[in-house]
Amino acid sequence: MAPSTLLASFVAGTVCGFVVSIPVGPVNLTVINQALQRGFLRAFLVGLGAITAETVYATLVLAGHSTILDWPVVNHVLRVVAVAVIALIGVRALFFREERVEAADAATVRRVDDRWHHPRAFILGFLLTISNLLLVVLWATLTAVLFAREWVLPAVASRAACSAGVFCGGTIWFFALAYSVAHAHRRVKPRTLTLLVRACGVVFLLLAVLLAYRLIERGG
Repeated sequence: MAPSTLLASFVAGTVCGFVVSIPVGPVNLTVINQALQRGFLRAFLVGLGAITAETVYATLVLAGHSTILDWPVVNHVLRVVAVAVIALIGVRALFFREERVEAADAATVRRVDDRWHHPRAFILGFLLTISNLLLVVLWATLTAVLFAREWVLPAVASRAACSAGVFCGGTIWFFALAYSVAHAHRRVKPRTLTLLVRACGVVFLLLAVLLAYRLIERGG
């Protein structure tokens, strides 16, 4: 396959991955929340986990193996996971304390950071995204357009290049978001920062209640 064809598939995937990652939702709110509380690295790892899950969905749809996501058991489990994870984030943010922002010395800062290990941040982003089944519909639509325009071809190499592009595009977005928020929060007063974090917590809890209601209604 010609390098230009692979490049076109990669660029198409990169654009899609970047654009799909932008809308405000649980993942972006979590990245912002983590950047405000714990800085760039934790926030970026949440985003990295999210785009990894996003790439899994994109790859499944591109390969034509997304039917497993239609299984009732898988569907139900992922919805329950979404409610649990979003509610947990909301509770943690709601009880965020101002002294975390006003840590006076490096030892205190390290103790605060140690409560949120890197693998957990990555897994959090992954779970938030993998439990969002609407992404299957979104990527099915995008894939149909990509194939119709011949920006991605049926060949395995072209599909793989597109998947790699999706990961690259999302990574660029989450890097930019985490970096900008983590550096901007230094100019925000501790009290204001605490209120922002708690406000995010309220939004997460409301979203968890809405998702739980829909889950119960669907079950009934």
